[in-house]
Amino acid sequence: MQDDATGKIFYSLCNSNGTTPIFPANESASFTFDSSLTPKNGTSLTGVGYAQNGVNIAAMWYQNSNNQITEALWQCDPTNGHFVPAAQPNQWIVSSDQPVNSSTGLSAVNLGSDSGYRVYFHDNHMATSVLQYTPAAGWGVDGNISQDAVGTLPISAGFTDTNKITAVYGRGPGNIEVSTLQQNGEWVITTFPTPLNDVDRDNDNTTTLYPATNDTAPEDFALNTTSAANWVLEGWDGSAKGIGLTFNDDSTRNIFYIGNDSLLHQISEVNGGWRASSGQSVQSWPTADDPNAQFATTFDFSRNQAWIYYMSGGNLTQVYQSSKNRWDPASAVPTYNNTVAATDDSGLSTGAKAGIGVGVGVGGLALLALCVFFFLRRRRGKEQKKQAEAEAEAAAATANQPQPPSLFPGSPAPAYSSGVVQGQWVDGQWIQAQPQTKPDGQWQERYSYVPVPDQQQPVYHEMPNQEHAHEVLGDTSRRELPTSHSELEEGRQEGRP
Repeated sequence: MQDDATGKIFYSLCNSNGTTPIFPANESASFTFDSSLTPKNGTSLTGVGYAQNGVNIAAMWYQNSNNQITEALWQCDPTNGHFVPAAQPNQWIVSSDQPVNSSTGLSAVNLGSDSGYRVYFHDNHMATSVLQYTPAAGWGVDGNISQDAVGTLPISAGFTDTNKITAVYGRGPGNIEVSTLQQNGEWVITTFPTPLNDVDRDNDNTTTLYPATNDTAPEDFALNTTSAANWVLEGWDGSAKGIGLTFNDDSTRNIFYIGNDSLLHQISEVNGGWRASSGQSVQSWPTADDPNAQFATTFDFSRNQAWIYYMSGGNLTQVYQSSKNRWDPASAVPTYNNTVAATDDSGLSTGAKAGIGVGVGVGGLALLALCVFFFLRRRRGKEQKKQAEAEAEAAAATANQPQPPSLFPGSPAPAYSSGVVQGQWVDGQWIQAQPQTKPDGQWQERYSYVPVPDQQQPVYHEMPNQEHAHEVLGDTSRRELPTSHSELEEGRQEGRP
């Protein structure tokens, strides 16, 4: 979260054990940046989390004062819950000379140790583009996911499988745009409530038209105004400072925004289309302090859980979906652990206390949502330990009972994974199932969103637990970061930076 008065970015403690994170809201829990790469005040930031050699790592991206997208890498100190640099240096420019909108929205996903990161942003023409990082190739621009010149800045992205990524963003007053990655690598682009016109993708002047894709030219994007929508986006005027995306366990999607009525709104995917969902009580969805307010969202689709954070009643508030269609009462995020003495008054300005992030661009609350991953990981770890102990007792009581794959050392089915893992154990070895395929040549296969099979491992998306090598492009050279603490320590002993 960025303080609109000082520009400092604050975070919640990464060793929180409760059901809500601890957010000190003072300088003791704020990041320190290189003076030449400080975040631009009032712009966006995004982040993902993962574990590397048992250490929680936070990777974040923000826009610096030169409008370049910059990555910073931090690791959790479990003794006090604070983030410290994960390497030296720990901040790099990743957008190179790519033109970036001066107030772009940002959204990042972590696709796993092989596929790496994707960071979605708006270029200087307001087309939606993606930066790609893989351990093999480092950072680079992966082109547009839509050439449509949209009218709003917020972006949110998520996935249920590495080749089924979704990015959502406002198109302007009255409509939201959705880009969905297909198995053939294309992005199919739709809007709602008013749909886009289909296009002549082959430019052969035939009557065969298809949905717009990332190859569709900017001038060919147009709303189909003859297709009257029978519903509207309540409170949406194109001025929202945030947008959120979550998935259900059946891979259907939900989009959230806070409207000009200061209320939280949900749009859900139903039978391949989009429909407004009924609002919740003020106890579960309290009114935001500001219209079109910014917020942060994270989710665990395997359990139909979602967390949303925004300012309400002067407090940073957690809105929590505990299961499908069930929203628990909202709660204020504590600033300290109530089992220990509270610290002095926070270091935030008076204006910031009344509405943290008022001057912050889209995604200013992302680091709080990122830290949710860490305390959920700790809580899930305790649950899994209890489950493992219970299963071990059951195995001892029943001879020759096999343990679940996730309990075997080196299993490809860990507690956290970036995708669906299916297979079976044969003679003590894990045999991974072949991916499911479908017949080629069907229009519906190419241009529709295909749900993932129901059987899947629990996954935290935007924040999966994966190890990553970090190879980053600098201004004039490419550096390879140490991939482990031992390598880092070895380099220090040898006098390497």
